[in-house]
Amino acid sequence: MTKRIQHSTFNSVQDANLLIRQHSTRKGFTLVEVLVSIGIFTVLTGVVLSNYRGYNTNALFANASEDIVLALRQAQVYGVGTKGAGASFDVPYGVYLNTDALNRNGFNFFADINGNHLFDINEDAGLINNSTKWGNSISVTSLLCDGIACGTTYGANVTFERPNPDAFIANTTPQAVSRGLLTVILTDSNTGKTSTISITSTGQISLQ
Repeated sequence: MTKRIQHSTFNSVQDANLLIRQHSTRKGFTLVEVLVSIGIFTVLTGVVLSNYRGYNTNALFANASEDIVLALRQAQVYGVGTKGAGASFDVPYGVYLNTDALNRNGFNFFADINGNHLFDINEDAGLINNSTKWGNSISVTSLLCDGIACGTTYGANVTFERPNPDAFIANTTPQAVSRGLLTVILTDSNTGKTSTISITSTGQISLQ
């Protein structure tokens, strides 16, 4: 009777040890496995964040280029249409760009109240989206009027006046005749990317 009890107890201990060994081999992670998992997660997270930042930067630059084109289209619609400014409905509308330190990171949408084809102080007052800024990394780095630098004194001014859909491109004062072609080069200093916007005196606008 005693022998049977001892043998039964012995078997129970063996079974318990076997279960412990099986459990220890099936559950948990070794230190090496944990470190490898952390390394893989870190690498994947870095790749995702890097791609996201790159996508976000590219999107901002693409939007900045589109901002100029849309503003020019809006000025064309307003100038040729019947968009009034104050008591007058014959006011030209335009876009002003410059490469100087104060204006190169954006542009102004304005109503040419005095009709001199140039952006003057307070001519953007009361207009929606009258001033657009992109931040320091995106800037107008070159303005060419008929292939020659427009200069920073008056910058480049593109206005539209009814009933003619043509663009008047001015960079000096007084200027009786429009320049034939304005080339705007936009640059992102973070990525080195550039885009070129061309405006002809016939009112054609293109983005490359």
